[in-house]
Amino acid sequence: MYKLLSGCVSDKGNFRKKNQDRAVCFVTRKKKCLFALACVCDGIGSFEQSEIASELVTDGMKSWYVDMEKRFVNTSIEEILDDLECTIYELNELVCEYQDRNNSPIGCTMSLTLFFNREYFIFHVGDSRIYAVKDSMYQLTTDEVVQKNKEGKLKSYLANYIGKSRVLWLNKGKGMIRAKDLFILGTDGLFQTLCFADIEKERLRLRSDKSTASLCKKMVTIVRERGERDNVSCILVYVYESYHFGKSEP
Repeated sequence: MYKLLSGCVSDKGNFRKKNQDRAVCFVTRKKKCLFALACVCDGIGSFEQSEIASELVTDGMKSWYVDMEKRFVNTSIEEILDDLECTIYELNELVCEYQDRNNSPIGCTMSLTLFFNREYFIFHVGDSRIYAVKDSMYQLTTDEVVQKNKEGKLKSYLANYIGKSRVLWLNKGKGMIRAKDLFILGTDGLFQTLCFADIEKERLRLRSDKSTASLCKKMVTIVRERGERDNVSCILVYVYESYHFGKSEP
């Protein structure tokens, strides 16, 4: 049987005055069923109060998970996914309503993975990322950016985010989980300098939530020491092969 080990860190970083990122991760094991959700959001830096958008989304995901946790064992995956997708659209509407009510532009990216038994499901908006780590790092999401010419130079601009429009452009994906798979969810500050060598050996030593959380913190420290100027958020979810669902190994 598999169990999921997890770690979650959101860090202001060395240079920003505040943290506009938010990250949440929840894992439940019940009646030999796996149910977990990981979500990172990165507030749009050009909007001064975009941490509000990040918080609205992650708080909404927490509420959804707490409710679904009570009934997922007796609910089909199709119903769970439909309910989750509807909730994401509702949260986008909530962010849009906040902008209208307060005359204050806010927005955030969102990269979310739902784990259900032996499958994972991705819901993605923006340029935060989700990777699967095996023999290398495989990006499971697409950066939703456009290239524009500004003063003779090509620059990247975010093409999609929560709160951009009431008609949400939501990208989805899915796949199977296997033993020793490591999933990384992070805001763009995490991935500018991070490489496979930083985690290649470390991931195979994961045995508990404690060791997974420790690796999460180490990855954030690595990119900060390499000069990353943005907020940095990281979630790790490791597929650990076990034949029982008891207490995690030390």
